[in-house]
Amino acid sequence: MPQLVDPFAIRARLEGDRPWSAFALADLEPPYSVHASWFVPDDSRHAIALLYRAFGTPIVLCVGQSEEWSVVLREIDASLGDTRDVYAVVRPEVLPVIRGHYHAIEERPMIRMLLDQRLFRPVPSDAGQRLGRSDLNAIQALYGDEPPAFFLPAMLEDGLYYGIREEGRLVTIAGTHVVARDVSVAALGNIYTRPDRRGNGLATAVTSAVARDLVRMDVATVVLNVREDNHPAVHVYERLGFARYCNYFEVVATR
Repeated sequence: MPQLVDPFAIRARLEGDRPWSAFALADLEPPYSVHASWFVPDDSRHAIALLYRAFGTPIVLCVGQSEEWSVVLREIDASLGDTRDVYAVVRPEVLPVIRGHYHAIEERPMIRMLLDQRLFRPVPSDAGQRLGRSDLNAIQALYGDEPPAFFLPAMLEDGLYYGIREEGRLVTIAGTHVVARDVSVAALGNIYTRPDRRGNGLATAVTSAVARDLVRMDVATVVLNVREDNHPAVHVYERLGFARYCNYFEVVATR
C-alpha cells in the first residue's frame, strides 16, 4: 500500500479524534512535518499510522481501527531499513498487534489528558520565567542524569518553556513537545523538578504558566501525557483543569 502524502487527506483521518491525534496533527506542520511519514490500511477510511523520525528511536503512532495494522507495520519496517528499535504509541486495542509484531522490551501504561478550558484554573504565581535557547545549558544541568526521552533544543524556539530559579539555579521546568497554530493543537511535556525541591508546587506553577499561554493563544486542543501510576501528577493536572481522556500504552520495542 502506498504512503499517504496529501496533507488534507491525512488531516481528514486525524480530525476524527483530535485529543488522541494531537501529536500527529502537529506533525503536519513545519518544523515537525519533515520528520513524518504516513501509512494507511486498505480496509479503513479513517485509520492511519505515523512514523516520526526526529529522535534517535523512531516513534510509531496508530490512530483509528483496522484489521490490517500488521500489514501497515510491515510497510513501516520496510521504510526503516536497518533501524531496529521503535517506540510505539497505541491504544489498548492495538497493543496485541504490537506484541505480535515486535519484541516488547517495556510497556508503559499511560493516560492522555485533555485541558478543559472551561475548567482551567491557573496558579496565581509570577515565579515562572520564560525560557529560551540561551537557557539550554541550565536546562541540561537540571535534567542531569534524568534527561527526558523526547527533548530537542529546537523545542525552546518552536514551543513554550517556563522555569523557576532559586539562588540562580534552575530547579523546575515545564514546556511543550509541540505547538502547531494552524491546526490549533499543543502538547505539554518535559516537566521536571529537581528531586530535593519536589512537593512544593513548583512544577504546578510552571505547568500552569505554559497552559495559560496556550489558552491565551486560543489553541483549541491542549493535551499532556502522564504515567498511569503517577497519581500525584495526575491530581495536579486535574486541579489545573485537565481531564483524563483515554488510557494508552507507550511500548519500547525492537523489530
